[in-house]
Amino acid sequence: MNDPAPAKNALYAFLNRCGDKAWVLLVLTMVMWGSNSPVIRVASTEISPMTIVCLRWALVGFAVMAFRPASFGQDWQRAKSRPGFIFCMVLLMTASNAAIFIGGRYTTGINLSILQGAGPVAVMVGAWLWFGTRIGPVRMLGLIVSTIGVLLLATQGNLLQLGNVNLNRGDLLMLASVFFYTIYILALRYRPPMPNYSFFCFIALGSFMISLPMLAVEFSLGLTFWPSWKGWLALIYVAFFTSMLGQIFFMRAVELVGPGRAAQFQNLAPLVGSVMSVLTLGEEFALFHTFALIFVTGGILIAERFGAR
Repeated sequence: MNDPAPAKNALYAFLNRCGDKAWVLLVLTMVMWGSNSPVIRVASTEISPMTIVCLRWALVGFAVMAFRPASFGQDWQRAKSRPGFIFCMVLLMTASNAAIFIGGRYTTGINLSILQGAGPVAVMVGAWLWFGTRIGPVRMLGLIVSTIGVLLLATQGNLLQLGNVNLNRGDLLMLASVFFYTIYILALRYRPPMPNYSFFCFIALGSFMISLPMLAVEFSLGLTFWPSWKGWLALIYVAFFTSMLGQIFFMRAVELVGPGRAAQFQNLAPLVGSVMSVLTLGEEFALFHTFALIFVTGGILIAERFGAR
């Protein structure tokens, strides 16, 4: 049997090297999360929503346990002292995932982009209400500028289209997903004292167990179908990049800079998804994409460079 130690050591070396560089971790996370959109769009007819939710957490759980740190036994004891907290975090993560995959089948691209852009606003406002985190006028300006970029992307350069948006069941599910994940991000500050990796092990294993009854409900309704080869490829990507590495990187970034500043980078995800759609789905890169990119990245630079003022 091949020794997994080299791969494990390489992963730990990378995490240690980038562990104090929040912006690197956040950019990598947004690339993985943004590219998730075209992957799911392609896979929407190749694998049922709860099948991909359940199987991806099964894969993630197996992978993270194979790379578990030496302190995992002690971390398990700490986790057992906070079962209610771990259960709530697992429930929030799984509910957010389920809402994304189910709601994304019923909403439009414009609505999806707008609702994704609501994430940073929700986290920043939540951090202010929950922790009393000061937003500051400059950081607020950066948030507004980057949000305008997201709206330009969502409306294809015509902000007047915002008044024509109607919420359907998919939109409501996406709003629910934003709400669940916002609480999850804010609550990360209260996690038991343990390495990010160990904590994510518990989240992954718990999410798999909680997703099983959801899959059973989907199956009982006759909505489950087994993935095609494209569905399997989407599942593997979502499991190891979107779910595993993306979550680990983001947790470390939240630990370094707080939930409000980390959430600011979430505005990059819709833009990455747009670029990836051009590259993988053959969609046209229009002028409004350029302006959206300028506004989003400009807003992040304002918030990060001058946000302390």
